[in-house]
Order: sequence, then C-alpha cells, then structure tokens
Amino acid sequence: SKDLQCDGCDYATNSKVQLKNHALTHLATKKLKCALCDYSTNYKPNFMTHQLIHKSSKDWKCAQCDYATSNKSYMKRHMLKHKTKTDFKCARCNYATNHKS
Repeated sequence: SKDLQCDGCDYATNSKVQLKNHALTHLATKKLKCALCDYSTNYKPNFMTHQLIHKSSKDWKCAQCDYATSNKSYMKRHMLKHKTKTDFKCARCNYATNHKS
C-alpha cells in the first residue's frame, strides 16, 4: 500500500520526492508555459516531455494505424488501444481497461 497521500486528490505514493513533485500539479500558477500551445506546468520533467510533441520528426510510428509521436512513452500508451486483452477489470461491473489509472 502507498503510505503518502496527496491532500488535493487521490494520488498516493511511497516516495516523498514523487509526492512533492505531484503537489506541484495542484498549484494555481504554472511557471513553465509552452510557447506553442496552452500547456503549462510547474514540473520541469513533464514540461520537457510535453515539448517533444511539437517536434516535427515523429520517430515512433504505430505499425497498426497512422499514429506517430516523438515520445516513446506516448507510443507505449497508444499501443494499449490496439491490445484486445484488458489487464484491469472492475470487480463490480463489466468495465475493463488497459490503463492502470
């Protein structure tokens, strides 16, 4: 179980560093603003990852559809859409998904 709980949402972790970084997402004023779209954040790693979506070269291309991205993590998440077996199933209803959160 996760020992550290966010005061602003249901996020939980065992890492003080991760909880501190997560807390930045709840601040009203976002210090890092993308010059190319409306995205803003206070967490620099998220900002750096976001900026990759504006790269013109899309190094990661889906073999099953036209999706392409410059971010490996986004491609991994996208590939879950093509997966037929669902890993996470609700015990109370028929809902199932490949996304943990």
